[in-house]
Amino acid sequence: MELSDNPIPKFCNFNSEVMRHFFKIFIVIAITCSSNVLFAQDPSQLPIEGSKSYGSGINIDSCRINILTVGYKLAQVNGQPIVYSNVKWKGKQSTSNCLSDLKFDMFLSIGTDSVPRYIHAGSSAEVVAGNGNHEWGTHPFSGTISWDKLISKNFGKANNLNFYPAEEAQAIWNAGIVVKTVKLVTDNGKVFIMK
Repeated sequence: MELSDNPIPKFCNFNSEVMRHFFKIFIVIAITCSSNVLFAQDPSQLPIEGSKSYGSGINIDSCRINILTVGYKLAQVNGQPIVYSNVKWKGKQSTSNCLSDLKFDMFLSIGTDSVPRYIHAGSSAEVVAGNGNHEWGTHPFSGTISWDKLISKNFGKANNLNFYPAEEAQAIWNAGIVVKTVKLVTDNGKVFIMK
């Protein structure tokens, strides 16, 4: 039995019309299966959005609320983080507009019990809540935030926040953000947790 000068058997030869056909099919399958990996975007580049609600009925000072919802969206444009937020609520009286008169801050809780982390998502001075008819406010909060003012180790008064340095905040962001709860903090220190 003589050995052929071509070390590749004829049935594996790419000059073969059949093998060229199978090779094309293989390439298409390989590209299709790997496309999610090859073309996946960094999670920090994608908008992260959702909403959290407190729906068991709450009283914030004299404002009686049946359900309160905070919507949020986190994005990144030109290397800078952007935070959007909005509020909708339903008053116990359909004509109620009492939430617009209250002062509060909103925080997205993105940490754990042992490592608390928060993103300040605006305040009543920046988010104009609509009437108590469970429709989104007409003036949502939208802000580009510097990395060194993005993620804090605590929540509460805006001037008492302990922020992570810019490099650490960016690393936390790039690792992927998961919003677990939203905390609404009133001017007199009451905290309402929306899940």
